[in-house]
Amino acid sequence: MKKISNNTLLGRLAQILNVVILAFFILSVIFLLNFDKVNVVKVGNEPVYLKAKEHLHSVEHPLKLNQAEVDYYAYKLDTLTQHQAAVAKDKKAVKALQEDIDRTKKTLGEKKEVLAQTEQAIADERAAFEPIEAEYNDMVAKTEAAEGTYNVFLFITLLLFLVKVFVWAVWNYKNSKNLRNVCSWMEKATAPSWAFWGWIIPIYNLIKPYAFFNELYDETEYALTDKNVMPVDNKSDNDFLLGFWWGMFLLAVCLMSMIIVSTFFGNGPAFYKLNHTSVAVAAIVLWCVYVLMEIIVINKYNKLNKLMADNEKVF
Repeated sequence: MKKISNNTLLGRLAQILNVVILAFFILSVIFLLNFDKVNVVKVGNEPVYLKAKEHLHSVEHPLKLNQAEVDYYAYKLDTLTQHQAAVAKDKKAVKALQEDIDRTKKTLGEKKEVLAQTEQAIADERAAFEPIEAEYNDMVAKTEAAEGTYNVFLFITLLLFLVKVFVWAVWNYKNSKNLRNVCSWMEKATAPSWAFWGWIIPIYNLIKPYAFFNELYDETEYALTDKNVMPVDNKSDNDFLLGFWWGMFLLAVCLMSMIIVSTFFGNGPAFYKLNHTSVAVAAIVLWCVYVLMEIIVINKYNKLNKLMADNEKVF
């Protein structure tokens, strides 16, 4: 049974996935900029739409009260008219009732006039509001369509990224198992299962995947030099390389994600103060550097893994 497995194919698969992820990320950013074009116009026109809508509501507000007053005086007039027959023999009561009917008719006429004026004002305001509403709704429809296209490519990018993380974790797990099979001191090192748990635990996943791989890289080089498979002079100073790689991961994947969300989908200072195109270009550049660094890191470790597999007998 082999003690050391050659896991370079998994490393190459992670490299290929990185390139594909980068391509889809760039496409998603392009569609994000397309969304941003219509969204900026929509956001710019939103105050005009909201102001017009608010004004329409203020004009419509008295309508219910006006209608209620007309209904009230119409009902009162009807009641008074029906009461005429009951007081027909009492001239004094008839006179008082007629005066009340006349006042009610006059008030009803005034209330109907006010209602008609309100209805006309509402009709005029609606006529002015409808083009504004139609234009704004058209902007909303275009924005939602553009956002939907962006979301499709974003979803594919995230799905591929999760697949890549899984492949990376399996690759790290198998490489860690290799060391445990041939290096007794690795029993006290980080357990291979942390190749997976390091990505899952919130907050901890900001540092643990780096710490795990850094330890794996160091111990692999130590094992190779300890067995004279690799000259001591060939040991690389990987601290800067791995630190830079993980720093680019945090910048490109974590920090830029938050900046993109606040810039393109927020309504705060970042939306108005940051240049959206510059943010998109910066995100692409950071992702390119991150992917390049990860490809380099994988390639360097694959060489170490192949050395171990080719020289399994000395372990």
